Amino acid sequence: MATTSFLYHTMGVKGYRYIRCEFSGGVVRHHIRLPRSRRRCRECKARWPQISLDGRFERTFVGLPIGRRRQEIVLHGHVQRCRRCGRRLRERIPFAKGKQRFTRSVGDFVLYLCRKATIKDVAEIVGLGWDTVKEIFKNHLRRRLKKRSLANVRLIAVDEFAIRKKHSYLTIVLDLESGQVLWSGEGRRAESLIPFLRKLKRCRAPIEAVAMDMWQPYFLAVKTVFPEATIVHDPFHIVQMVNRALDNAQRDLASRLPKSIRCRRGLRFVLLRANEILDEKGQKILQELMKINEPLYKAYLLKEQLRQLWSLDSLDEGLRFLNQWFEQARQTGLRSFERLAKTLEKHSEAILAWYLFPISTGPLEGLNNKAKVLKRQAYGFRDLEYFQLRLAFIHNETSRFPG
Repeated sequence: MATTSFLYHTMGVKGYRYIRCEFSGGVVRHHIRLPRSRRRCRECKARWPQISLDGRFERTFVGLPIGRRRQEIVLHGHVQRCRRCGRRLRERIPFAKGKQRFTRSVGDFVLYLCRKATIKDVAEIVGLGWDTVKEIFKNHLRRRLKKRSLANVRLIAVDEFAIRKKHSYLTIVLDLESGQVLWSGEGRRAESLIPFLRKLKRCRAPIEAVAMDMWQPYFLAVKTVFPEATIVHDPFHIVQMVNRALDNAQRDLASRLPKSIRCRRGLRFVLLRANEILDEKGQKILQELMKINEPLYKAYLLKEQLRQLWSLDSLDEGLRFLNQWFEQARQTGLRSFERLAKTLEKHSEAILAWYLFPISTGPLEGLNNKAKVLKRQAYGFRDLEYFQLRLAFIHNETSRFPG
C-alpha cells in the first residue's frame, strides 16, 4: 500500500490522510482526505475549532504514471462553514490548480515532455487529452513570453515568413543581440508592425538600428515610430535584386545569343553563381559569353563587383564605390540594370548604413528555416497563436518532434 510519504515525494500531495488504495481497469487509485487538524477557512484562514463541516464532495485527479500504469488521486473533500466570517466554501486543494483535473506535478511533467516529444505522445503517456496537453504547454509559453523584457533591445531585424499559400505571411521581429524572436504578427503591412513598435517605445527600448529588406511598409512603420533609428538594408536581399536584374537581362538578350550557347544547359546558373565557386565548365561558359555577348558579360561582372561593397574599409570608400557602380550600370544599356541602379540609388543611405551598423537579416533567415521545419514536422498548425508562441522560443528550445 502506498503511504503519505510516497504521495508527497512523487506527486506533491502533502498533509493528507491516506484512506485506501484500489486497482481497477488498469488504474491505481489513491483515496485521501484532509485531517481535521489541517483545516483552514479559505477566506479568513480561521482554524479547525471555528470551522464546521457542512457537506461532502469527491474529485478525481490524474496523477503521475508509474511506467505504463496510470495513477489517480481521489479526494474525499468537505464543504466548510466558518463561524468567524460566515462563509460556506469548499476546502482548498493545494496540489491542483482551479478546476483542472490533474495535479500540479502532472502539469510540470507535461511541460518537460513537450520539449522531447509530440503532444499526441505526451497525452498518451500522462493519460490526458490532446487539447489539454496543448493548452498546458500554450499557457506556459504565454507566461514566459509575458515576462520577457524589452527594455534593453537595441538592434532588431524585421522580415516576413510565409505561413500558407496565397500570400499569407507573418511579420517577425528578431533581437539581433540575444537571438530571440520578440514578436510575430499576421500580415506584412505597416499597420501590422506599428503596434509592436509602439510597445517597444512604451518600454523605452533604445532602438538604434533596424535591419530589413526594401519592403516599403516596414520602412514606413519604423520611421513612423522610431524616426531617429537607422535603417540598414540587408546585403543578401540587395544581391538577390542584382541576380534578378541579371536574370531579366539574360531573357532580354536571349535573341542575340547563338543557339549553341543559348541552349547550353546551366548558363542561367553560371550567371547567378558566385565567381569563386564556379568550376572549370562554368568558367569556360563565361569565356564563350564574353566573346559572343559583351553586355551580358558586363552585367555579370557588375553583379560580382557589387558583392565587394560590404568588404570595404570605410563609409567614404563605400560611397565612392557605389556611385561608380551606379554609373557603370547605366552605361550597360540594359533596361533591367538601369532600373536597378535607379532603385538602389534611392536607398543608398540605408545600404551604406551597414558601415555604421554591420547587421543583417541573416539570423532571421536562419530562424525562418527552423520555423519551416517546425511547421513541416507538425504537418501545419491549426492554431496560429500556438505557432507564434512556439516561434518566440524557437531560438533555444526546438522540440525534437514538434507538433
